[in-house]
Amino acid sequence: VLAMNVIEEIHRRLPNMHLVMHGSSSVPEELQEIINKYGGQMKPTWGVPVEEIQRGIKHGVRKINIDTDNRMALTGAIRKVLTENPSEFDPRKYLTPAMAAMRKLCKERFEQFGTAGNAQKIKPLPVSEMAKRYKSGSLDPKFG
Repeated sequence: VLAMNVIEEIHRRLPNMHLVMHGSSSVPEELQEIINKYGGQMKPTWGVPVEEIQRGIKHGVRKINIDTDNRMALTGAIRKVLTENPSEFDPRKYLTPAMAAMRKLCKERFEQFGTAGNAQKIKPLPVSEMAKRYKSGSLDPKFG
């Protein structure tokens, strides 16, 4: 369980400060079940509920790390293919569904976190431009 009151208080005091939620995978039970159904031995475990992450987003969280969920989706899909086709050795046969499972999970999270459809707003900048911004101080944190 996250100390949401701390996140909310930081946001109240420093509304322009962006926060990162490290280790915020939700560790979906259905992905644990897929892994174990196809030969895995993942012990029951829990992550951060999506609703709690959404609450954090409302209070300044701007980066959420969900690598465990991605690895679970990938692993479950690979295990399924190799269990159902034990003679398979072509990586394209198990990596294609694995990538599709991870893509599906990411799409769900983008929608749940309110970021779906915003990629076109990101404008890549060359390193030289970022160096100018750092040097000018325009990227310095702003408190208050």
